[in-house]
Amino acid sequence: MDTVAVPRSVVSALKQASITGTATVLIDRFRTTARDEVARPPAAFGEVLAWLWQTDADAAVIHIAELMKQLREHHPLAHVVTPPVGFAELLDGVRECLPAEFTQADLLISYTRTTLGDFYGG
Repeated sequence: MDTVAVPRSVVSALKQASITGTATVLIDRFRTTARDEVARPPAAFGEVLAWLWQTDADAAVIHIAELMKQLREHHPLAHVVTPPVGFAELLDGVRECLPAEFTQADLLISYTRTTLGDFYGG
C-alpha cells in the first residue's frame, strides 16, 4: 500500500465524507431498489475501513458505528428507510465491500459485533 503524509484534519474530513457519502448512497439505493437484507457500502468505504483497521482497530469500529448512526438517525433521509437498517444487515454488507486482498475481514466483523452489539443488537 502506498502511503502519503496527510494532516489529521484532512484525515478527519475524509472519514466524515466517507460516512456521509456512504449513507447517502445506501439510502438512495434503498429508496430506488428492493432491499436484499445486505446493506453493502461502496468499495471506497471498504478501502477506508481496511486502512483504518490496519492503523487503529478501534477507529475502524467507530467508523462503522458512525455509519450506523447516519443510516438510522442523523442523515436527513434516514427516516424514509423502513424498516431501519439492521446491524447484521450492515455488517454483512461491510464484509462484502472490503478489498479482496484484506485478510482480516472475519476479525474486523467479529470485533465490531462484540464491541457494538449491545448498542445495535449484535
